[in-house]
Amino acid sequence: MADLVSQLFNLIEQQNPLVAVESPSQERIRLLEKLTSECALRNINCYIWMLEDDQLYRLQIDGQQLSLEQLSEYKPNTFKNVREDYFEVLRFWKTTSLQGILILEGIFPWISQATIDSDFFLTAEWIKSALINLKLYNQNSHKTAILLGPNASLSSDIAALIPTITQELPTVEKINVHLESILPTTYSSIEINEIANASVGMYLADIEIGLRSAIAVEIQEVSLADKISNEKINLLKRVYNIEFFQPSAHAVGGLELMQGVFKKYKRLLTPLAKAYNLKLPKGVLLVGPPGTGKSHSAKACSQILGFPLIVLEWSSFRSYGNQAEYKLKKLLGLVDRINRVLLYLDDFDKGFAGDDDLSRRLAGMLLTWMQERTSEAIVIASVNNLDYLPPELTRAGRFDDIFKVDLPNNGERYEIFKIHLGRFDQRFLNGGDAFTEQEWRRLLKETHRCVGAEIQNIVERAAANTFCAMFPTDVPLTNEPTVLEITLSSLLEARQNINPLAIREADKVERMRNKASLQGLPSSPVDDSVYSNGNVNIFS
Repeated sequence: MADLVSQLFNLIEQQNPLVAVESPSQERIRLLEKLTSECALRNINCYIWMLEDDQLYRLQIDGQQLSLEQLSEYKPNTFKNVREDYFEVLRFWKTTSLQGILILEGIFPWISQATIDSDFFLTAEWIKSALINLKLYNQNSHKTAILLGPNASLSSDIAALIPTITQELPTVEKINVHLESILPTTYSSIEINEIANASVGMYLADIEIGLRSAIAVEIQEVSLADKISNEKINLLKRVYNIEFFQPSAHAVGGLELMQGVFKKYKRLLTPLAKAYNLKLPKGVLLVGPPGTGKSHSAKACSQILGFPLIVLEWSSFRSYGNQAEYKLKKLLGLVDRINRVLLYLDDFDKGFAGDDDLSRRLAGMLLTWMQERTSEAIVIASVNNLDYLPPELTRAGRFDDIFKVDLPNNGERYEIFKIHLGRFDQRFLNGGDAFTEQEWRRLLKETHRCVGAEIQNIVERAAANTFCAMFPTDVPLTNEPTVLEITLSSLLEARQNINPLAIREADKVERMRNKASLQGLPSSPVDDSVYSNGNVNIFS
């Protein structure tokens, strides 16, 4: 906050009569308090106008208490015949003898975008004209108008006239200092540092709200850092429409080559690698048919690197319309502030299916950010159809590695089955097995061309059928529930109830696989397991 106010007064001292300030709504009171305090120190009057009631107030601060005093000098029209009457304050500030800083709220929606609505257009043009006149008329007059809002986007015709400053997310160091001032002295510096690291990606106001909510949750075995991390996850989902996962253990069947590459990436994070000026790749593309485990493998890569994972459905940006670029800018700012994070763009190609101007602008923003960013974030994007992607996205220097995530081979399907069987049948945990080699061969043959998602569905169906067969009616729960034992026959029965995508849409899937083979590196080695087709003894 201090940096934002400092930037603002630098612009004021340079005789800028008009400044745009982007600050989130939850930080509004903190900003007004800081700005009013600074004005008091400089002996500058500070005023605020709000569209809500069309009144002008003088901001004053007594200690830490902010107060508003309504000014009688401003007398708005009681009867507003046209929309322009709601913005009479712009004419007033141009000609009044009052000096100082005037904060204007509620202006940005009118000056941020083009519109085809004639009434809205005329009002927007009137406001732009009034702002331009205000800038020219108030030059060197010791009067500054500050346009304040959570989204300080300006249309191109006035963007050059109005300098813009943005309140960035606080760094972990600033969060640490703030926590030391508000947390009880019973918290050690180590605990405060853990809470600060868990809070990165939140504004100070959000952190304070999250702390109050976290402290109210009476779960003694959960640390405050973990509680605030959960609060952050919920907040990010509401604000950015994303899923946020801390790195956790995820078993993956196969994809050893891709996982090996991410282990190399981890070595590039070391101080020794940085001494040689080695850097992480900017992006990784995962190409392959649906259900082959691209999303699950991103979680495994998060575990390997120790990075949290942000999951975003890229095509969802199209639904934001004129707000799409603003939403993307804020999200990329969040990624930069967290720094070491994986940004996973799910179904990346679907965001370009329309081939419209919005898709190209969003792609341009992403490419510019990927090219210029200094954070250690990695972008992982999953793609089903490479044809939808603009060619510039797939060239070297954008997505440095492209992996083909293919239909799992016999050995990988064996591993995937064991991972999911272990969720229900304890015999398959910790490397255990309950089937013979011949039984496995039959199951793998019957699930040829099944992907990981379909194997998961088969196991879950078989587990449910096994449970219903064991307990045809409700029975009281004992201390130790009876262990489920999933049989080969139940798995084969469940297999008959699904029609794999690679069989149902064979032509489309094969086209995807062939194109992925031309562009991507294999993510799995050649199957050398005992269940490989090459290991079948035809003479037995």
